[in-house]
Amino acid sequence: LKPLRLYCFQRARPVIAMAARGNGGAGQTFAQVANQLCGELVSQLTTEHAREVGKMYDEVVALRTELERVSELMQGYLNREKTLSEMMERLMGDYQDSVGTFNSLHGQFQDHARNTMGQHEQHRRSMPVTDTQRELERIKSILAQPAVPPPAAPMHLHQPTYR
Repeated sequence: LKPLRLYCFQRARPVIAMAARGNGGAGQTFAQVANQLCGELVSQLTTEHAREVGKMYDEVVALRTELERVSELMQGYLNREKTLSEMMERLMGDYQDSVGTFNSLHGQFQDHARNTMGQHEQHRRSMPVTDTQRELERIKSILAQPAVPPPAAPMHLHQPTYR
């Protein structure tokens, strides 16, 4: 504030000196009015400057507060991303383990099924078909003879009926 007032006074001094050499009364009045106006101007500029600096300071404080909130949000985001990445790594590891176990079990099942089918085929080939054919012929011969009726059965029951 003092340097600005001094600057105004130094700039006004030649004008004041010229006015003082002249008429005296009018120059004196002019110097006083100019000095008063210069002081008012400096006062207004100082007030305006203080108000503008205050607004800028408030804006800087608000921006810093917002930056703190953004920093907290970004830190939360980074923590969440780290947790999600770790979870995905565990899930992928578990998936790989499960696929490996499934493939192993599937291979064991295929081997067991192949062995069972092979054993069944061997057993089927070793079964004598002739025994089954012989048994079929015996059943047919039994069925070819009529059933023997009980002794007291009426005559119409002696003849076999086929449906």
